[in-house]
Amino acid sequence: MRAKGVIGIDIGTESIKVVALEAVPGESVARVVGAGASLTKGVKKGAVVELEETAKALKEAVAALEKSTGIKSGDVYVGIGGAGLAFQKSKGLVAVSRADGEITKEDVVRAISASETNLTRMQNREVLHKFPVLFHIDGETITQDPVGLVGVRLEAEVLFITSFSQNLKNAIKALEEADIYIEEIIASPLAAAHAVLEPREKEIGIMLLDLGASTTSVILFVEGLPCSLEVIPFGSSHITQDIAMGLRVTMEEAEKIKINHGAVRYENSSPKKNDLVYGNYSKKKLAEIIEARLDDIFELVEKHLKKVELAGLLPGGIVIVGGGANLPGIEEFAKERLKLHARVAEPIALEGFKDKVRNPAWSVAVGTALLALEKETALSPFLRGRSGSFFKWLRAFLP
Repeated sequence: MRAKGVIGIDIGTESIKVVALEAVPGESVARVVGAGASLTKGVKKGAVVELEETAKALKEAVAALEKSTGIKSGDVYVGIGGAGLAFQKSKGLVAVSRADGEITKEDVVRAISASETNLTRMQNREVLHKFPVLFHIDGETITQDPVGLVGVRLEAEVLFITSFSQNLKNAIKALEEADIYIEEIIASPLAAAHAVLEPREKEIGIMLLDLGASTTSVILFVEGLPCSLEVIPFGSSHITQDIAMGLRVTMEEAEKIKINHGAVRYENSSPKKNDLVYGNYSKKKLAEIIEARLDDIFELVEKHLKKVELAGLLPGGIVIVGGGANLPGIEEFAKERLKLHARVAEPIALEGFKDKVRNPAWSVAVGTALLALEKETALSPFLRGRSGSFFKWLRAFLP
């Protein structure tokens, strides 16, 4: 690539998206070099279940990228999501190593490692990301940076994003079968948030909602860090299924109807003289079907917000991404349903061929590549690279 660049891949349930970005010296924003996409039948609820089908789709998406840009290489980072993701908090306590009690960077690393050791429900799971939140010195002093302070015991409070081990292993196998060798795996909600949220929004409190094909991911940020993550097992493909049953049409016809005529509320429907979308079924009937399914999804979102005691308490409101975010009227629906400000977002602060990815559905692919660029310039502390525990685990499965 002409400058320091990376390739981000989003392995989604219905499609695989690939985007190439480069960081150009002297410019503060990334440049889109190109993008490619392909349909896939090998992924279910965000998890790779058919290796050959997924590998085929990966090859097609990368080939589309190469054809449009001529790019044949670059550091590759992959975003994965789905029901296999989970969020945990843990604490780790260690004794300060120096005789004079001064806390060193090595003590901090040991405390964070101890918190990972103390994680519960980790059978068949692997850590993708870790975020140190606070450190306690001798159970009293609380700080975000304990290095140089004095104490006897150091306790770390750390947030973890984990994934089901089998999902990671299958994704890696599919990628290698497609002759794609990666540098890092990133949780999709984290990647999407990086593509569309500003640091200030994460600081004051905000929720990102990724309405994907078969799942809806929710990640909450407070004081700059993720504080909760939830994956709901319903997405825009369930809306398509409801349309197929409600209008008695095939899934292919239902998808076309959703794209061409779908809206969350009847008043948001495309203005056309003919109010019928199929047979004797009207746009009003279609909007009612869509709203009913979205109401179910947002009910679960609201339940999660109440569980973490943040319902109605996010000044930044809701930011909606994913393919489902393209439904007209979804912003107003979210505002009314969750009593928070809401907006649909697309990847921001890009140059080059940015029109190729100016769509909420490209948020994960772009965010993955943006995080990769920061990793390459050592600005992203929560990406671990090939020396991390995940890749040590992974090598046990690979030939």
